[in-house]
Amino acid sequence: MDEKMSSGAGQGFGVAGFVIGIIALILSFIPCIGMYALIPGIIALIFAIIGLAQASSANAPQGLIIAALVIAIIGTSIAAWQLVTLNRATRGLERIGRELPGIRADDIGNEIRENIRRALEEIEEGLDPDTVPYDTIRFDSEEMIEELERLEREEAAEPEEQNAPGGDN
Repeated sequence: MDEKMSSGAGQGFGVAGFVIGIIALILSFIPCIGMYALIPGIIALIFAIIGLAQASSANAPQGLIIAALVIAIIGTSIAAWQLVTLNRATRGLERIGRELPGIRADDIGNEIRENIRRALEEIEEGLDPDTVPYDTIRFDSEEMIEELERLEREEAAEPEEQNAPGGDN
């Protein structure tokens, strides 16, 4: 029993693994940076495994070394999870980026114009001169509707110009 307590085999690696494992664990909780905790986490795992092997062969105490091993495993696992999650998110964003050019800005613009037209008509229909003085209205809905119609006519003419024999295809 005295031999087990007097031997310090593997304790240096155990302490180093414990300290580096704590650093890896703390780093692993930082969003977007936590994946870099893989490096100290793996180093801590290596130190803890070497320390455990030395302590086992010399029949030395292993408590601190096992704690270092557990902390290193937890920190490395969290860092690996962050790395996998960020890779999945990156692939998803790349896929969305490839699909976005297929969405035409004109389609979105037409929808917005239609919503504005409907809103203006609803406002105009809902105006009660007795409750809302006409001079408090700061826009001319007729003028806005005419402008929207002019823009729609211009957009309708653009595709015809592009499909013309001399146009860009």
